[in-house]
Amino acid sequence: MTRQLDLEFAELAQERAEHHPIRTYVWIPIERAAAMWFTPRITLLPFSGRFWPLAESYHYNPVEFEVTLGLTLLNIFYIGMALAAAWSCRANPGVLLIVVFIFLRTAFLTQLQTCEPRYVLVCFPALLAIAAQLWRHSQTRRPGEEIVIA
Repeated sequence: MTRQLDLEFAELAQERAEHHPIRTYVWIPIERAAAMWFTPRITLLPFSGRFWPLAESYHYNPVEFEVTLGLTLLNIFYIGMALAAAWSCRANPGVLLIVVFIFLRTAFLTQLQTCEPRYVLVCFPALLAIAAQLWRHSQTRRPGEEIVIA
């Protein structure tokens, strides 16, 4: 790419950002964050991870489509559990700190030119730590309640 072509693309990008600031600064980062969080990380598996268009992907290779769909649903399940736990433990400062870490890291990554799903892998242990709080509430003792060992 020549310097002149690069400058022309920069000018085009500036024009688009001026005409559609909400799309540029809100919707595109939200779409990038969704793509990073919900794309299955299968680079070491013998699958392409190709998901869209759905009918064509299923017709081309049903097994690969089902594996990709299963891993996407697993991502949704993990994130759903973490959101439910974060909501139920919203008064806990430790959970709040982890949520802020995940949010800030995701917000930062959406501003990169080359955001990839592997960049949020660092957040998954934190996400699972929050999700584990769902079971902590069911295991804690209430005041005055005795522990019975059978």
